[in-house]
Amino acid sequence: MKFVQKSLVPSQAAGKESTDGAVPLTVLMIGDEARSRRLLAFGLVGETDVVTCIESPAALEALSSLNPFCVVLLDWEMKSTAGSDMLAMLRTLDAEIPVVATVAGESVATVAQKRGANRCILKPFSTEDLKSLLKETAREPLPVVAPAPKTPEVEESTGEPTAEETASPVAFGSQSQPMRQVLQIALRVAPTSANILILGENGTGKTALARGIHQRSLRKRMPFVTVNCPCLQSQLLQSELFGHVRGSFTGAINDAVGKVAAAEGGTLFLDEIGELPLEIQPKLLRLLQDRQYERVGETKTRQANIRVLAATNRDLREEVKAGRFREDLFYRLNVITLDMPSLRRRPEDILSLAEEFLREVTRNSGLRKNRAFTPEARQVLMQHRWPGNLRELRNMVERAAILSDSDHLDVADFPIFCEEGQSGIPQVGDLISLAELEEAHIREVIARTQTLGHAAEILGINQATLYRKRKRLPGSVETFAVPEAI
Repeated sequence: MKFVQKSLVPSQAAGKESTDGAVPLTVLMIGDEARSRRLLAFGLVGETDVVTCIESPAALEALSSLNPFCVVLLDWEMKSTAGSDMLAMLRTLDAEIPVVATVAGESVATVAQKRGANRCILKPFSTEDLKSLLKETAREPLPVVAPAPKTPEVEESTGEPTAEETASPVAFGSQSQPMRQVLQIALRVAPTSANILILGENGTGKTALARGIHQRSLRKRMPFVTVNCPCLQSQLLQSELFGHVRGSFTGAINDAVGKVAAAEGGTLFLDEIGELPLEIQPKLLRLLQDRQYERVGETKTRQANIRVLAATNRDLREEVKAGRFREDLFYRLNVITLDMPSLRRRPEDILSLAEEFLREVTRNSGLRKNRAFTPEARQVLMQHRWPGNLRELRNMVERAAILSDSDHLDVADFPIFCEEGQSGIPQVGDLISLAELEEAHIREVIARTQTLGHAAEILGINQATLYRKRKRLPGSVETFAVPEAI
């Protein structure tokens, strides 16, 4: 295995500005022709901070992380390894890393982009063209240890960031196949202008995904503006979205531009769009179709250059059937749909997410470093159902990290696990058999109903079937305090 790493501009640190004010890039160059790699690397001097050159899958696996790299330059037509195989490995290690492929013809470029390359450049090419393309495609420089500082153009929100928003570092990393499928689609559509509808339970990371899509779009240097649809009354929400003129309603003492204008050139994220009042929906539809709107109390029509992302935990098709959501608005929003899986559907990610949250809390709260979970705590983390998803996981880890005096967080540091252990009631998703789950469900329903008839109705079976199932349960029949006899 040959592994070469050269710091071409050692005086510059990753992510810091160079002397001419440009932010240097860190490039991972992959190719099996050593001479070509050297020429390209020297040609990038002055534009990049570090160029790391590798030539094989083994060398790629040897890298501990792809986080330090802003962009990958991949020779699609290597002799030793197929470019598609190398790209697949890159996506496995880091689903969000931008990839520029060097190709010998337009037909090959089409294939490379279908396989997931972000951009392609035809051989032969000039160094200047390559520099320009790398700059356009690269993500923001990511520090290896400390999180990148917030930039003012990334966000403008209505208040303090939520726990879901602060979970953004984990949004584009997953070992779960359902989550990887979502990320693959997200990465493919991020550079486009398509509207995207993000579905999922509360706390699954919908806001973090929307923010990640924006940061990987052509609008990434423009504002990302969030509007929380359920938080305001209809008139105030309309003003929040479109703005108002002075005197248009009680309390409007000054002109306000609104979130649409604030997002000009960037992305408008409508959180919980399913709760948008009916009277505002036609105005939003017009904004999506014609990119036009008026401020409250004003007749002047304004143009908007924005991309709209929306999220909801509701079934919008059912909302349309119930008459609570306009069908034409639904189809306009539903160009691309991303269904965020719940945490219980991605158990492979639970421990890695918990460890990432622990590092984040330790770093941000000034706590002792090198803290970890005990094997028992790791086991109960895996077994919990996580109805609150990422938000619940993050909050529980933060609480345990702050209150614990030990370097090793144990089961006792998570009160909810102790309560679950005392109750002994199996939950959906627990690692138990169907028979055990059925037994627990029958016991719970019988305990919470007044008659066996009512219990049988809830269970969807007749009383005779319930009676037979009840007799087969471990323990005597008398353990069930039901006044009705059969």
